[in-house]
Amino acid sequence: MPAAKGGKGGRLREARVFTTEAEFRQWFEKNLSVFGVHKIVLSQEACPDYVVIMEDNRVLKLEAELFASNFKYHGHDPKKADYILACYAKTPTVEGVPVMALHRLWCFDIEPTESIPPEAVLSEEEAQLLSAIHSSGGISVAALSQGNLAGEGELWTRVHPARIATIPRGRIVDSVVSVLSQSTKEWLRKYHHLLIGAGISQKGCELLESLFRRNLIGYRPIEWLAAAYDGSIIDHPAWLPTEVYATDDAWTHHEADIMQHLLI
Repeated sequence: MPAAKGGKGGRLREARVFTTEAEFRQWFEKNLSVFGVHKIVLSQEACPDYVVIMEDNRVLKLEAELFASNFKYHGHDPKKADYILACYAKTPTVEGVPVMALHRLWCFDIEPTESIPPEAVLSEEEAQLLSAIHSSGGISVAALSQGNLAGEGELWTRVHPARIATIPRGRIVDSVVSVLSQSTKEWLRKYHHLLIGAGISQKGCELLESLFRRNLIGYRPIEWLAAAYDGSIIDHPAWLPTEVYATDDAWTHHEADIMQHLLI
């Protein structure tokens, strides 16, 4: 899947990063060839969103989603779609339906991929990043767009629909939603994902994902001003200011790695 586009300072490139499903559909209808589509025969709001003729003459039914995983949460019938047309996708299929995706979804997920033992040997790059995170006490994910890990990827987190349903309309204390604006809460209720970092390279996303799968790092929301202090503001309604931090397992299993890179 093509990489998502970002930019310096976490600013998102408008051409291929969308804030609504409607924006993605508008872009798709002007860029059919990206997905090998020759012609749209039918466009509607009911599932499937499109009936298309492909460049190889196949006639296919496509259901458009901003996030492929939302095909499941929107309750669509897999029998009504030949493909899911998505802006972001983490897996090649959802509910048995194959996915056509514009961007690879890098996600700190509520249903993570298979874990890696925390004691497994770290690569040099993993050790360097873990040491930096540990020694800092926490690094804003958005700030990673400023250094050696800058690139064109985005990092998201998915929130379970059951938890979304409990989010109040007002502000509450001691909760992840205490740092969300009302517009962001509304975006979350519709799309079930929050953007925690942008302008990060594929290598940076891979390193963070690997450390997360080993339970060597975790993530937590931070106040907007703390993220601004790190020099990076993300202009997107789904943005949740977030930092990554080292877990107890990081020091328990990789003290030597952490200390080695502190001394360099």
